[in-house]
Amino acid sequence: MKDFYMESIRLQRIDLITRSLVNDLYNDDDKEIAMVWVAEMFTGIVDEIRDQKIGGRKKLGEG
Repeated sequence: MKDFYMESIRLQRIDLITRSLVNDLYNDDDKEIAMVWVAEMFTGIVDEIRDQKIGGRKKLGEG
């Protein structure tokens, strides 16, 4: 079974940053940087999910 600890940490970071953005805790420059961080974190998560799906299909087809 895959350990989802790191994924959980990343999602918690995304949640914290987005809640801070919504509550106006950043100035405009910091908001832009925070949005880039969120986009990068989401991209990493989505890429890993796609890789797992592709890898799973290959494994099923090999057997």
